[in-house]
Amino acid sequence: PDGTFRADGNMTRAEAAQMFFNLLNDQTVVSIAAFRDVKQEAWYAEAASKLAELGIIRGYEDGSFRGNQTITRAEFTAMAVRFAKIDESADCSYSDVSKTGWQYPPVSTAAKYGWIQGYEDNTFRPNVRITRGEVSTVVNRMLGRSADKTYIGAHKKELKSFGDLSEAHWAYFNIAEAVNAHGFRGSTGYEVWVNL
Repeated sequence: PDGTFRADGNMTRAEAAQMFFNLLNDQTVVSIAAFRDVKQEAWYAEAASKLAELGIIRGYEDGSFRGNQTITRAEFTAMAVRFAKIDESADCSYSDVSKTGWQYPPVSTAAKYGWIQGYEDNTFRPNVRITRGEVSTVVNRMLGRSADKTYIGAHKKELKSFGDLSEAHWAYFNIAEAVNAHGFRGSTGYEVWVNL
């Protein structure tokens, strides 16, 4: 509401669920309440129950979803891999992602497809909270989308922008791609924006 994007801020599990729900081509999934801590009137209740029915989100062993809890890099990556419905069979060499941990299949799969990147010290930091800028980047990569930097540079006044986000931020172009509806020409990884 204050006109900011908060690219370095975190995302909750509820926000992630709503985002993936918004990306569904068909939202008519029949579902029942899936989590004991998600009230029917919660703003994200429909997203949580339908994505649970589709197997995209999972709760905790106690039957809770914990929607207001910030989502980790591993949790978000797992949602993205399940959303894309791809086989979770790959290898990765991040020193902090154990082959026996629940995070290994989705993290290694996302790394294989180039959706995620680790850090220079060969870690992925699966339990660190993901930022909104990182979310924009992962989702764009997952969808094969890229920003047309030339178009953005020439049309800044026409595009949706945020008071706390400048071109100097590492995720600026990924965020511009995510928040501005547009047509495009080109193949995966390179877009020429049209029809804005």
